[in-house]
Amino acid sequence: MLLVGTVTFVLQIFTFTIFFRQMVLPNVYTQVEHFVDALETISRYPKRLQSSHFMVVPPQGRAIGDFMLATVDLQLQPTGWRIPFWYFVEDELEKRFGEKVPLRQELGVAPRQGRYWVDIPLSAEEGTLRVGFPAVRKGCLNLPVLLLVLLSVVTFSMVAVYFLSRWLVKPMEELQMAVGEMGRGGYPEPLPEKGPSEFSFLIQRFNWMVKSVQGLTENRSTLLAGISHDLKTPLARMRLSMELLSGDQDRDLVEGVIEDLDVMDSLISQALAFARGESPGEQEEVDINGLISTIVDRKRRGGVDIIWQPALEPCLRTIDPSALTRILSNYLDNSHRYGEGESIIVGLRCIADGAEIEVVDHGEGVAEEQLERLFQPFYRVDASRSEERGGSGLGLAIVKNLATINGWQVSLENHSQGGMVARVVV
Repeated sequence: MLLVGTVTFVLQIFTFTIFFRQMVLPNVYTQVEHFVDALETISRYPKRLQSSHFMVVPPQGRAIGDFMLATVDLQLQPTGWRIPFWYFVEDELEKRFGEKVPLRQELGVAPRQGRYWVDIPLSAEEGTLRVGFPAVRKGCLNLPVLLLVLLSVVTFSMVAVYFLSRWLVKPMEELQMAVGEMGRGGYPEPLPEKGPSEFSFLIQRFNWMVKSVQGLTENRSTLLAGISHDLKTPLARMRLSMELLSGDQDRDLVEGVIEDLDVMDSLISQALAFARGESPGEQEEVDINGLISTIVDRKRRGGVDIIWQPALEPCLRTIDPSALTRILSNYLDNSHRYGEGESIIVGLRCIADGAEIEVVDHGEGVAEEQLERLFQPFYRVDASRSEERGGSGLGLAIVKNLATINGWQVSLENHSQGGMVARVVV
């Protein structure tokens, strides 16, 4: 809009300048020359003035102006602001008579009222002749009127450019919002296919894409749900059979098989949850201090060594508490799994319109170029380590999805003293 408006404004100024110089000014100069011709005729033939009121008629037979001879000694004063025509007249008089011939006005008369007077030198004899003419000059260049016309044209053009730009940009804004909603895991309603043909075609293709992606996702979820159901049923039967085995069997072997079945069941559940995608949960005002304390207490009961550093003041924020709980639980599980048995530090800091939570462990850390890839599904820094310590490779991917849906920021970085710092800003 700014670009179109600027180009339009420059084009209007350029056009106005050409029109002014090629049409308005030549017409003004012609009128000035005719007017000064009449004054020069009076200067050469003063005896033609037969009365105090005299109409000067040039050879063309067209009246040029209404002139009056001063019969008394008038008290005059310099004129104030006047239309440009009279400035051109003064310049032309100076060229014709070789000396400056200023326009003056009767004392006590308001500017641009009454008559203007000039003392023109006589050609045939010494002396001057004071001639007056109306201060109002109809049909001449009037700068305020020209500026008002220019301002009106520019204003109208800028308003038209604004509404035209809004008409062009609005479909793009709607498309941008729809893309953002889709990026957060949602499926926007079909956008109206309006606007210029290029935009309407783009929106048509976007609606088709959303519908296709939604269909593929639903089919994938249905397929995985069916596979999960088919796998969970025999796993449940196998676990029941193992528990019903005779006590004479090797209990360590039986318990190991049951543990493996639990791990398989957990992996299937996480894969199914990730495949189904996430959706925004209910927002409510919670004290993040209290929410984190609850999560920490639950993890401590599970054998995780956590040092909890709450904020010094209540930290009330309107968030989806279940999403934050899942994010912090994933962080703590990873820190416990790879933290080399050291204590995990959890800290909260309230910031303007939000809160920053850090989970710090003292594990081995990760190469800098691999940090961002940790949020990708099924990505493992060390496959053998994942097999030894468990994990599906989906925990951080779920964290990223939850943060994107809620508009939060998550990040991972290496700690200066070793280990990892997992951060979430809500």
